[in-house]
Amino acid sequence: MEISSQLNTASHTRVLRATPHRYDLIATDFILINLSFFLASIITYGVFDYDSVINGRNLALVVFVNIAWGWLCVYFNAYRWYERVRMEQQLSKVFKLLIFLLSFTSLFYYNVLREAPYTPFILLAHGLALILVSTGRVFHRLREESPFEKFRYVIVGGKAENLQQLFKAFDYCFPGSAEFVGRFGNTPHANVSNIGQYDELKSYLLSRPNIDKLIFFHSDLSLKEEREIMRICEAQFIDVEVAPRETTLFPRTYKCQQLGDLSMLTLKEEPLTALRNKFFKRAFDIVVSTLVILFIFPILMPIVAIAIYREDPGPIFFRQERTGYRNNVFRMWKFRSMRLNERADEKQATRGDDRITKVGAFLRRTSLDEFPQFINVFLGQMSVVGPRPHMVKHTEEYSRIIDTFMIRHKVKPGVTGLAQINGYRSPTDEVWKMEKRVEYDVWYLENWSLLMDIRCVLMTVYNALKGEENAL
Repeated sequence: MEISSQLNTASHTRVLRATPHRYDLIATDFILINLSFFLASIITYGVFDYDSVINGRNLALVVFVNIAWGWLCVYFNAYRWYERVRMEQQLSKVFKLLIFLLSFTSLFYYNVLREAPYTPFILLAHGLALILVSTGRVFHRLREESPFEKFRYVIVGGKAENLQQLFKAFDYCFPGSAEFVGRFGNTPHANVSNIGQYDELKSYLLSRPNIDKLIFFHSDLSLKEEREIMRICEAQFIDVEVAPRETTLFPRTYKCQQLGDLSMLTLKEEPLTALRNKFFKRAFDIVVSTLVILFIFPILMPIVAIAIYREDPGPIFFRQERTGYRNNVFRMWKFRSMRLNERADEKQATRGDDRITKVGAFLRRTSLDEFPQFINVFLGQMSVVGPRPHMVKHTEEYSRIIDTFMIRHKVKPGVTGLAQINGYRSPTDEVWKMEKRVEYDVWYLENWSLLMDIRCVLMTVYNALKGEENAL
């Protein structure tokens, strides 16, 4: 009776904070979609005939586009409140939605309006929609990251490693929007604000109305006590989420799948296991490698060849066995940057290495020595973007030291990679440097997107033009 009385008092005295629904984002998207078709009509036909819109065929098209867009957004769960994921992932979803909308609109023309869609109009409308909706999402994200959109949360229980996982996840998904208030537990953790013990949680929730979310980890609370806390949270309009303690079991990213009323955890499938993503990545590789081989290589090759040969007569190219996709060995091409020596297949280049020629130092600093690898890309042995391939000897060594080292071979090695654009390129004379490189490589294969590949290429070009300090 005492708890019920406290709940009634608290629920009446609490000043409810506005729940940050996404109705404004939904409305904005619908407005921009309709604006796109409106602008496309004016640009394509020169005029906007209002009478033709409010009756007949054009009205049917407008109604259909809005219904189709709404259905697609619901089907793909495009307006989840907590989907503050990476912007490139959000824009990827917008692109997917508009591809489906383009397909449905074309089918509507053929099957309902009984005519072929006018290609310039239909493509322009969806192109404008992509630009406007994407821009709208970017501005919406900027507003979400403002201090007015923050939510406050407390944690119950959990080990130190559980809390670090949660903090890292919240920083990633809700940058600048999640405010950690504190933790309840009988055993305090270092560097974590501990508010009190378990028996103080109920009174805290009843007296503090400004909490938005409570995260349950494994604790010493009984099932009856946990249910009582959940009842208090519901009355206080506090969201409750339960984080499974088994997450620390997984060495990498995991996912939750629903089997009836039971939730199961399993390792997350990498994006490049999907056939469509493999197709897009391979198409990107073929296009980029073909352009380089046809238009850049014929100009670059004679200049580099003469420079290499004049300083140190011998082969222009250097071919070395490297570990590639699924641990298969292949011969990687490079412009030769060292004097001929017998240690090339055993010893990695180091700063001040006397084997490196003056021309070779320039080639390495500007990454021009890597250009022949586009031949490997064209042949399917490498990708434009991916983990850098290592010498077989180093693969054997580091696989014994770093637990996740071999995971990086689940994708094709790349001419450039996420680790390289973040400053972790040769040399790896200390184990921690290789660990950071592997960390970026594993994150890349777990979060791959075509936009990420394009970004890596652009950053590589930028770094090559300004010259890289870590290049040897």
